[in-house]
Amino acid sequence: MDNARLSRRAFIGLGATAAVAAGAAGLVGCAPASDAADSGKADAAGDAAAQGGSASGKPADFTPNFMTAPAVPTDIKETKDCDVLVIGLGLSGVAAAKAAAEEGAKVIGVEKAAQLTAVSMAGDFGVVGSQIQKDLGIEWAGKDVIVNQLMKDMCYRPTPDFLGYWYDHSGEDFDWLVEGADFEVLTSTAADQQTDKPNYIRPKCFPALEGYDYKTEYYPYFHGTITTNPNMQWTLDAGAAKAEEMGAELIYSTWGEQLIVEDGKVTGAYVHDADGNYTQINAKSVVLATGDWGNNQDMRDYFIPWANEFVSFYTTMDAAGTIGNTGDGHLMGLWAGSHMELGPHAPMTHHMGGPLGVDGYLQLDINGNRFMNEDIPGQNIADQLSRVPEGPEGLRSWQIFDSKWPDEIAHMPDGHGYVNHFVPEDQIDQYQTVLAGFGLGYTTKEMVEGTQGLIKADTIEDLASQMGLDAATVKASIDRYNEMCAAGHDSDFGKDSRRLFPVSEPPFYAYPFGSAGMLVLMGGLEVNKKLQPLNEAGEPIEGLYATGNVQGGRYLVEYPVTVAGISLGTALSFGRLAGMNAAGKEIEATTQA
Repeated sequence: MDNARLSRRAFIGLGATAAVAAGAAGLVGCAPASDAADSGKADAAGDAAAQGGSASGKPADFTPNFMTAPAVPTDIKETKDCDVLVIGLGLSGVAAAKAAAEEGAKVIGVEKAAQLTAVSMAGDFGVVGSQIQKDLGIEWAGKDVIVNQLMKDMCYRPTPDFLGYWYDHSGEDFDWLVEGADFEVLTSTAADQQTDKPNYIRPKCFPALEGYDYKTEYYPYFHGTITTNPNMQWTLDAGAAKAEEMGAELIYSTWGEQLIVEDGKVTGAYVHDADGNYTQINAKSVVLATGDWGNNQDMRDYFIPWANEFVSFYTTMDAAGTIGNTGDGHLMGLWAGSHMELGPHAPMTHHMGGPLGVDGYLQLDINGNRFMNEDIPGQNIADQLSRVPEGPEGLRSWQIFDSKWPDEIAHMPDGHGYVNHFVPEDQIDQYQTVLAGFGLGYTTKEMVEGTQGLIKADTIEDLASQMGLDAATVKASIDRYNEMCAAGHDSDFGKDSRRLFPVSEPPFYAYPFGSAGMLVLMGGLEVNKKLQPLNEAGEPIEGLYATGNVQGGRYLVEYPVTVAGISLGTALSFGRLAGMNAAGKEIEATTQA
């Protein structure tokens, strides 16, 4: 493989300083290999550091150490043959395995975790038109409206055909995935369970907040997402069970290490167990479905160093107890001749705010000054917080509100990360299920005032003192804000007048905001509409498919929260499509329904 040729296309746009940092870092996320391979990696790392060791080096000529593949194993303990090999058994991989098996293919799936494991916090499925949604009376906005908004949210960098395909197919794909599972469907977000079934589906933000109209919002939110509870584990179990019923062999505690490439065609992969015993799996097609690369520090330093403030929380462990999300599939694809899509790549940095979520209340920085239009979702708040000074223990800002909050929250935007519903004390027993959940938009006075870290004061001066800020500066900022609230026009930052609530009636509250955590780091291999990774000449690599977070073209610049759970929605739809195509179909992802 010509690393220099790959680097020119795959890694354009990185400054020399970041390149030096990448060259000094060690290979992260690769499976254990032989002593010879380890020696080769060390030599490659030294060569990479030498290539990128001066600030005058050209990034386009720099080959990072992670571009050096491990040595081809020579001690093969077993050989297996199949039609379709799926590497990675998360949501997209399970969907691919099931879909390929349905097409009659002999399927092998490998997963480096000890068992089928969902990320504990993953459950929102942004899917359109499932029978479950239809039965609940959920109706989405039109494809033209939603796809255009998503494209605007992401600066028109993704492939619109991919988003159109998701819109047209994700609902039926969800019904297909959960076929055979036993679960309850709640009738609304606030509904209590009526059965003792451990698995249930809750519609998210449904029904919509009274008076909410996405057409009037700076960041619209499209209602319709459904959430699998307690998380999506049971949906994976259902899909995997069906795949195995149809003959798929799913193997755990097994690491995919590198692809087998013959005359430019992928013909299988080398995998190994926790003891380093290698198996060669020959396959007519291979599907890469290994998740994102948020925990591969080398790749982060190289592709998106500005996101290093965000700690990756969206993690699973492999069978050896090592954290996942290390870009294994991306690396296998790169070593086989594909390339990363041009960025900017998009970290999913959901800031969930405080006791009142990310509601658009006054925000002051660590110096006591207002700095933003607060009427934006948590993903975008995280971006803006990256632009302000950082205080002790990661403090970035303070959310300020007063005693009127129980009446005001119903006027805040609807959607992801917002708190819109105040439950009076005498009605708490009617909302037990939703109040026990996380980030569902319902709260009580006790829940708010009992939030750890919340500051409460009867005067602005005392509030500022407890915040550790200059009282005169805080008072001046609040006075200025209150004047614009009275005028009904935010001439400083342009906040929607519907969310201009003065800080005027004690007690006053302040809650500290820090940097957001990162769930996944979006950015994948450049693929065509059949989900085949492309080589340097823009030609598809025969026998190879990429799906889930290994697939490029879905999310760039900014992860959109206008459709909650669209990440799982696209992972499901494109996992199924990759499996079908790997088994011999020739279906293109297009917005043409």
